[in-house]
Amino acid sequence: MIKSGFVSIAGRPNAGKSTLLNTILGEKRAIVTPKPQTTNKNIQGVYNDLRGQIVFIDTPGIHKPKTAYGEYLNKQAYNSIRGSEVTLLVVDASVDYGPGDEYLYSKLKLDHALIIVLTKIDLASPSHVKAVKDKWTENYPNTPLIEVSSVRNFNIAELVTLIFDYLEPGPLYFPRPEDYAIKLEQYINEIVREKIIMLTREEIPYSVAVVVDYLDESDTKIEAYLTVYCEKESQKGILIGKNAKMIKRIRLQAQYELTQFLKKDVLLELMVKVEPLWRSDSKILKKLLG
Repeated sequence: MIKSGFVSIAGRPNAGKSTLLNTILGEKRAIVTPKPQTTNKNIQGVYNDLRGQIVFIDTPGIHKPKTAYGEYLNKQAYNSIRGSEVTLLVVDASVDYGPGDEYLYSKLKLDHALIIVLTKIDLASPSHVKAVKDKWTENYPNTPLIEVSSVRNFNIAELVTLIFDYLEPGPLYFPRPEDYAIKLEQYINEIVREKIIMLTREEIPYSVAVVVDYLDESDTKIEAYLTVYCEKESQKGILIGKNAKMIKRIRLQAQYELTQFLKKDVLLELMVKVEPLWRSDSKILKKLLG
């Protein structure tokens, strides 16, 4: 079953919230400048992958307000946080913990999951990052904390996985991308081919082809039938193995990894076929290249 939910991105002004959102989405959705309070309204970004959908809300930086406008910005942030299933508390690891952090900590009272995200770790020494990390761990001792670099794309995929771990099964709030089925096929294809290469090592060339012939998906289960194309009978023998042990290992390892990632039961059936000229077969190439 797919997971979905609303995730707010909160933190002090200029902590790297908008840059983090843009990196996760892989496109520019939020305004990014060095000037504090650039984000003066909640910006929505939708992340889709095979596990489900995350609706991100990038909030204005939380600060001690000195004007009515500052109070309005804080209110915008608090409203978004209250309506979320998960909140990312984005902390700039390149600056010292100070009064602004204390104010944020005193105001951020949650009744849902919180993930602390240390950003800009590439701009600070390891000892400085550790000092900031230790302080926020002291503030929230039982809260997951992850270090990321948006510029270097470090730990971004791991952060998305952590978010999905905290989301519950739910509906798609926005239409699923038109290429979802294609992406699912490609992912299954890649995992099966990866297992073939890992388990057969140099015995099978990297030019082996894997094609998804049939794919059926429900809320709880995925069933796929695949053909593995090789060029020689000897390669077919290696892929199948004695008493079909090798093809079974390939299938089971691929099923396990797909199940862990997709959070659904995955059933694969693999057939090995010799096709000496498969790289010249337009039908196979169309399946492989789309």
